[in-house]
Amino acid sequence: MNSVQAPAVALREGRFPDHPTIVVTDTGLQYEGGHRNEQIDPDFRVLWELWGGAGGGIPLYGEFDPEVQREAADRLLCAYCLKRPDRVPGEGMLWLLRADAAERSWPADIETTTPPICRLHAELALQRCATLRRGYLAVRVREVERVGVLGTLFTDGGPNGPDELVRFTEADRLPYVLARYMVLALRGATPDLTLHPDLAPSPDRLLLEVP
Repeated sequence: MNSVQAPAVALREGRFPDHPTIVVTDTGLQYEGGHRNEQIDPDFRVLWELWGGAGGGIPLYGEFDPEVQREAADRLLCAYCLKRPDRVPGEGMLWLLRADAAERSWPADIETTTPPICRLHAELALQRCATLRRGYLAVRVREVERVGVLGTLFTDGGPNGPDELVRFTEADRLPYVLARYMVLALRGATPDLTLHPDLAPSPDRLLLEVP
C-alpha cells in the first residue's frame, strides 16, 4: 500500500484531451472522419471524450483522469489501486468524498463521480490529502447505479458552457453531450462509523459532497 503515491484516478501533468474535431449532426455528436454508431459507447450510447499523453507526470490532486475515472466508476474499482475494494457484509463498499455540512437524514442517496475505495487506501488518503482533512464524508453503500455522465453539452452547433450532468434517461440531451465522467448514484448510503466514530446511525446533520 505504501508504494501507491497517488490515487490511480488522479489526473497527471502531461494528460490532455486528444480527439478529432467534433461534428454536430441531426442524430448527435460524432468525431470527424467516422460514423457516430461506431464511435459511441455501445452500452451507454454516449460519445466519450478522448485523452492523450503518457500520464506519468505530477499528480493533480482533486482532479480525475477522465478515462481512468470512467473505468473505475463503471467497474466499481478502488480509486487508489484499481482493484476490487473490500465489502462489509450488510454494509457494502466504502466511498470517501469531499464534503461540507448540510441538513440531511440517514440513509441518504448521493450522486458522485468518485469511485469506491479500499479501507486501507481511505486511511492513506486522509493522512495525505489536506482537502479531505478539511471536510470529508465516508459512507458504506450496498446499491450503486450508473445514472449519467458529466460533460460538455452541445447546443446550436457548439459547446454550451461548463460541464453538465446528463442522465442516461434524457434521450433528447444524451446524444449531444461529449461525456467526460461517469456519474454514480449511491443508494441508501450510511456513515462508515470506523472513519466517523462520532456520528450516530441517524444524525441530524449530514456531510454532502462538494462538486
